[in-house]
Amino acid sequence: SHTVETVLKPGETCLLYTDGITEARGGPLGDEMFGEERLRRALSECAGIPVEALVERVQMLAAQWLGTGQHDDMAVVAISAPKTATLSVVDGHVSGKNWEER
Repeated sequence: SHTVETVLKPGETCLLYTDGITEARGGPLGDEMFGEERLRRALSECAGIPVEALVERVQMLAAQWLGTGQHDDMAVVAISAPKTATLSVVDGHVSGKNWEER
């Protein structure tokens, strides 16, 4: 096992998923894997949507691909960086999203 670190730019989303999504077997003949390329195409159509909707969309597409077939556990997590940091100053105190006092 290894650790990967990445920095999300404002508005970017990181999608984490188990291989139960990409290895879901189904489709027209019932034995083709959903695959990473199909997942990439689906994600390219989801730019800008809320993370909750993104997770639901990926789960729905994988479930539709499976149909009534058997499958491994499927999990999807999306993490999104806010598009902008919002700060406000009231009585000399700074508050807002993405603000860490140092």
